[in-house]
Amino acid sequence: MNKWFFILLFLLSGITSTFAQNIYIPLEFQDAYENGTRSLDGKPGPEYWQNHSDYKITAALDPVSGKLFGSAAITYYNSSPDTLDRLVFRLYQNIQKKDAMRDFLISNDSDNAGMILTSLTVGKRTYALTGDTLLEYTGTNLIVKNITILPGKQTTINVKWEFKVPGKEGIRMGRYDATSFFIAYWYPQIAVYDDIDGWDLTEYTGNAEFYNDFNNFDVKLTLPSDYCSWATGELQNPQDVLSAGILSRYSEAMTSFTTVNIITLNDLVSAEPLFNNSAETNSWHYIAKGITDFTFAAATSYLWDGRLADSGGKKVFVSAAYKESSLNYYEVCDITAKTIEIASRDLPGIVFPFPKITVFDGRGGMESPMMVNMSPGEQRVWTVHTTVHEVMHSYFPFYMGINERKYAWMDEGWTQMLSEYIQFEIDKTIDFRERNVKRYLDYAGQFDEVPMMYPSNNIRGEMYGNHAYFRPANAFNIIKDFMGDAAFKKALQEFMKRWNGKHPMPYDLFFTFEDVSDDELDWFVEPWFFGQGYPDVSIDTAFVKDDMLKIQVTKEGILPIPVAVSVKFKDGSTKRAYRSASAWKNEDEDEITIEMEIEGKPSYIELGSRYIPDVDSLNNIWHFK
Repeated sequence: MNKWFFILLFLLSGITSTFAQNIYIPLEFQDAYENGTRSLDGKPGPEYWQNHSDYKITAALDPVSGKLFGSAAITYYNSSPDTLDRLVFRLYQNIQKKDAMRDFLISNDSDNAGMILTSLTVGKRTYALTGDTLLEYTGTNLIVKNITILPGKQTTINVKWEFKVPGKEGIRMGRYDATSFFIAYWYPQIAVYDDIDGWDLTEYTGNAEFYNDFNNFDVKLTLPSDYCSWATGELQNPQDVLSAGILSRYSEAMTSFTTVNIITLNDLVSAEPLFNNSAETNSWHYIAKGITDFTFAAATSYLWDGRLADSGGKKVFVSAAYKESSLNYYEVCDITAKTIEIASRDLPGIVFPFPKITVFDGRGGMESPMMVNMSPGEQRVWTVHTTVHEVMHSYFPFYMGINERKYAWMDEGWTQMLSEYIQFEIDKTIDFRERNVKRYLDYAGQFDEVPMMYPSNNIRGEMYGNHAYFRPANAFNIIKDFMGDAAFKKALQEFMKRWNGKHPMPYDLFFTFEDVSDDELDWFVEPWFFGQGYPDVSIDTAFVKDDMLKIQVTKEGILPIPVAVSVKFKDGSTKRAYRSASAWKNEDEDEITIEMEIEGKPSYIELGSRYIPDVDSLNNIWHFK
């Protein structure tokens, strides 16, 4: 491929260049290729590395005060070739402070002080938490300076903290009523240090979400004895926290491919204890290895369903925890199991990456490894929509450690596109692929529609949804269309396998798809991901000569899209022609001609389909006189 020559020339000469005169490669990515951490074929380079941590956490949730108290012993491993002279911690709950910078307004709790550290030790040094010049607080980040972690070495951090769990003002987590909580963004988390940007210093301001290392967690949660807990990781001590009857049904659910009601309505109204009540509190112990985050939920008076899903021979424990009044939640356990089975079989066609997943009746729609926090939909189709979407995040970003803070479309866009097919298979009330076309067209071509390669954390307002969800979902569907289902699936699976447990960037995706397909994609990638523009095709002219209908289609917009033509004849019949977006690949001019043998007299031609985004439908009709 010609572009490899240009890249090789650039790498050898050190000359800053565009990629094949089309694809721009920033300097930090050029350095990664030169240093061998990434490869031009899309694979991790021979010098690829990434850091990680072991978190041993104990925490207590006090529902009366609404506070969480935690302590952690963290071992941080520096696998990079660099000597680190600082550590960066994320103190997510500082977004709740009155003067915090946020992407949107919230009903702020004026007395919320954010995350309060009560002690901090790094290595052998203990820090004064106020007035220490080696501690720099920058919004939701804490930078600990003047330390030394040599390449291949590690350091130990001991930290204690507390914070008030937000209520209605909580972002993706919080206290939903007096006795139900979903706890995320809750522990001091070491930021990512990678081969592209070094330390990730992006502040958490509400929109942009994840970019985490793959870490190991050993977590013990102390809750009042009438509370149930659901969490990332596998429960280590069910026999210590569950009553005999609940434990029996829990064990049954762990072996059943049909839903078992672990906690029923009869249990909730019974005087019999559901959990160990020998003391005022119970300690719930969870372990999870090689994951990007840890969240948990806690509640009283919740129903609990559980069952197994078959993820291509691998058993996955699926559960749903919900209020009696959440009528559309009664199917969630089965919907989740179907999602896992379809995704493992079809697209992406990779075995579900985790041993379990729980969907919790909280608020909104939010994903984390092995956990989903979502409110019930008013209609079944919306419960299906949210369940499928959040469960599919198990692949993007949790199978791979995607930098969603900068490239949200690599996470939300893939999830949006892959979910469309599963959602429609489970509930055909709404065709979400068609809906995503319409939603994209709500924004396409507007002045503030920036290219997808523009960092997501710099985008505010409604356009974030288009940038992260709708435009990329349409782009991926068009790629699937012109590559063909089998080739697309092969390329997607290879990308996921190469970068499972690692940190892929957009160029790794593009280069892998080119490498696997053995085809150039610049003609599509450059306008759709790097450029500003919109999709629009029109019928320029059409005429019949010697029983041959010739239709000239013009690409009015910058973005290449498929061309679907329907010819309506005076006798009421219809004839169709279709060209994938690759019809524009080798065209020097923005015109293609579609020829069609006909017998009758054509009445009119209609261009487009419900799955093709086209901003102007008025130029899609041609009438014959």
